[in-house]
Amino acid sequence: MNGLRTERHRVQDIELAMAALTTNQSLADLPNEILLLVLANLESARDMRSVALACRRLHQLVRDEGWRVFVKTGFSSMSVPESRKGQHNWRQLAESLTWQSRCWDRRALQFQSFVPVSAPRQHASRRALFQPVLDASFDPDTQEELVVWGAGETVVARYRERRASGRPAKITWLRSEGKDFGLVAGHDDVRAVAIARHYGAHPGGRAILTGRDNGELALLSAEPGRFGERLAKFSPAFSSEEAISGTRPEKSTDQDTVNSLDVTYSGSGSLVAAATRSTILVYKLPEDGSTQAAPSATYDLAKEAFNSSSIQLCRAVWMGQGDVLALALKGDKENLRYMTITPSGWTYLSTAKNPDVEKQFSTRNSNICPNSLQHVHPQAWNKGGTSLLLSAWRDGTCRLQDLRTPSPFDAVYQDNIDPWADMEALMVYGTERFVGGGMNGATVKVFDFRWTKGYHHSSGLPCLDRAPFSPPPQPFLQPPGIGSSTHGPGTCNYLRGELCRWHTLSRHLYYRPNATFFLSSSLARRNGPTSVWSLAKASNVAPNFFIGILGGIIEANLEPSQDKTATMRSSTISDPNFGFGDWRRTGAEQGGYVAKPLDMAVMETGDGAAVWGNDRPIRLPRMLTPGFDAPDIIPLASHHRLDPRLHLVRNVERRLLA
Repeated sequence: MNGLRTERHRVQDIELAMAALTTNQSLADLPNEILLLVLANLESARDMRSVALACRRLHQLVRDEGWRVFVKTGFSSMSVPESRKGQHNWRQLAESLTWQSRCWDRRALQFQSFVPVSAPRQHASRRALFQPVLDASFDPDTQEELVVWGAGETVVARYRERRASGRPAKITWLRSEGKDFGLVAGHDDVRAVAIARHYGAHPGGRAILTGRDNGELALLSAEPGRFGERLAKFSPAFSSEEAISGTRPEKSTDQDTVNSLDVTYSGSGSLVAAATRSTILVYKLPEDGSTQAAPSATYDLAKEAFNSSSIQLCRAVWMGQGDVLALALKGDKENLRYMTITPSGWTYLSTAKNPDVEKQFSTRNSNICPNSLQHVHPQAWNKGGTSLLLSAWRDGTCRLQDLRTPSPFDAVYQDNIDPWADMEALMVYGTERFVGGGMNGATVKVFDFRWTKGYHHSSGLPCLDRAPFSPPPQPFLQPPGIGSSTHGPGTCNYLRGELCRWHTLSRHLYYRPNATFFLSSSLARRNGPTSVWSLAKASNVAPNFFIGILGGIIEANLEPSQDKTATMRSSTISDPNFGFGDWRRTGAEQGGYVAKPLDMAVMETGDGAAVWGNDRPIRLPRMLTPGFDAPDIIPLASHHRLDPRLHLVRNVERRLLA
């Protein structure tokens, strides 16, 4: 079997299993408890399949428990959707997660833009483009994906349902035009949007929350037959008996501009944290058909915490068990603070400071990027909350903080090639990776968290007595030393827990650099430079995500290239269980938008660690553009670090691999 883990505790598990075998016993004779220890140490789906083919008992064990153990061990931080109707099983989850991991590592991403067909709308007596806010969800029971965004005062949605037997997906576009409700561009633009689980009096299990510039916070129907219908309105005005009884007119702007929305789910129901300029309002989603909702808790930061109107609240995100809120602020010397709920009410706290940590990472005093706050779950199987928070800052750093520690941050990430590029929006995939985008054009950056990984796609490849190719650009990280133990033998020795040179170095941080994808070259500049304003994904197992750019959106899909080698010819070009093989539907107008495939270029940007001297001038690495220059003549194309379209093989590489 290929790819057993080399950590000490895993070797001990294997030794325990071997010790349990007597002279006349086979592996299948061991009790399930011991066999599951063995299965937990398999690092590739190919190995798991080989065990399942050994005999009937092992086949049943792998089917019933093995694939679940494989997913939870290899992808422990990736929360997966649970299907009540059995639309997918653990084997399919393992298949998709391993396929996606390989695509991420090899930078196999494709992009398509959606921009309005009509001319840009008028705003403030000049031509302007909307700044979209996005959210997406995936229903594992119906196999339907929903992506929603605010386009100025209008709410746009696309429904896409997977179908079996290779049939094209069912796609429905819907719009809730703001002008139909008396809303005007600019003053009534959508500033925040969130898809929420919603049951009770409103069937379908989901609804859309929208917060606007005019302060309106509403719950809209997400069902296609009633799309955009207002189900409930949230306002502090409904706290009074007069407003509830209807003896005075309902106000349309009872609160300031809604800057952000975040939803958490607990035993008491769904809680919405709405952040305005200076106030946090917590609402419960009504499940009894109520059309008006008053806040269950209100905290005015200007009066109760700062006694100042110059400090602005930009975003609030739920943390912990739904009893902590992380806050992004402007105008305060501490841009990141948090509040916790105690028996006596809300307690406002600041993050502790540790000068030694700040000196170690050499971070500079800067402002936070308010839309970037993202909570991080290190263990998806822990039903509790999390204390880990990722945030982006104007000095180009992304900081991971544990609210339980006395330090202001616990890890700092940065683009080693362009260290000053800040990221306006972040999107997290467990502790595997995160994606960022900012004001420097239509550009997305993919960072590895550098957390201990449970799965490496290279484990499924044959042994090789050479280093991974082509060598990556690494401005700060040094390559493994010649002759060191990290180079390994020519072939893996699993009984001794030794990996070959190829498998050892493929896991080394030096050969797993971060990457930046540049998309601006194929986007029309209709109103100045394009920027990334928001990011959203339907779930952690979705093979695609969405990028909100100035005046439109971009869909990114994991998709490996097809080349002329026999090894790659049989590769799946879309996720077999969660992907949409026909996701490219270009040319025709859809929902007022026209789709267009985008060209892209990739630059590898180092290991991502913020280090002293990271602001020094660095020679730019070569930009990788799609092409098929070499794969058809390289026997070991499947061992290349990157997708076939991005292969750069020098003449010396050709001679070595021919």
